Amino acid sequence: MGIKDYYDKLAKNYDKLYKNKYMRIVEKEIIKKEIKDNDFVLDIGCGTGEQLKILNKAIGLDISIEMAKIANKKTNKPVVVANAEFIPFKNKSFDKVISFFGALNHCNIKKVFKEVKRVLKDDGVFIFTVANIYDIKWILKNIIKGNFKKIRKSLKKRKGTIIKVIDGEKIKVKTRFYDFKEIEELLKKEGFEILYTFGANITNSPLDMFIYKSSLKNFASYIGFVVKKKNKR
Repeated sequence: MGIKDYYDKLAKNYDKLYKNKYMRIVEKEIIKKEIKDNDFVLDIGCGTGEQLKILNKAIGLDISIEMAKIANKKTNKPVVVANAEFIPFKNKSFDKVISFFGALNHCNIKKVFKEVKRVLKDDGVFIFTVANIYDIKWILKNIIKGNFKKIRKSLKKRKGTIIKVIDGEKIKVKTRFYDFKEIEELLKKEGFEILYTFGANITNSPLDMFIYKSSLKNFASYIGFVVKKKNKR
């Protein structure tokens, strides 16, 4: 199933499936620290608008029209339906760009980095997460189930499949996993300065607020980056 079709079908159940109130605790903490009220922000893969609703000046972008409809209704903010590899905005349009949870796992991430760099203003900041290949919760879960072949395959190929059952229909989509080193190298090649890194969905509890920058970030479900576009002087 294509990415668009998968998320169109998932949209109406999305908030119910991901309702853990601590799931986005780190994302909200990062937004609070890094984004000012007067910053103009692009939210890539905005989904149903969880980040949009806490941002002051922002536009959402999502590949799914059904997700976009919900986000617009929930936040009363503009949402465009587009692919993150081809962002439909002019050069240097935004102060900040964010992309949380799993949106970038389905993209050609090199193309996304180039596009984000293009639409960011000089010294603009890009904040994002991607799925972690060393997600300890996922690894332990599959060890308990005896899925050793699945673990080896995922670690080797860095690819997997997300599967959900919606209204009795099994839907699935391909996804990609990364580690800190791989993303850091790609960012540096593209001319971003890495300000700091973090982990999200480490324990899915209030504890994450205190450990998201610790060494435990290496085993989080999602690894995060706060990076700056270097201003060519």
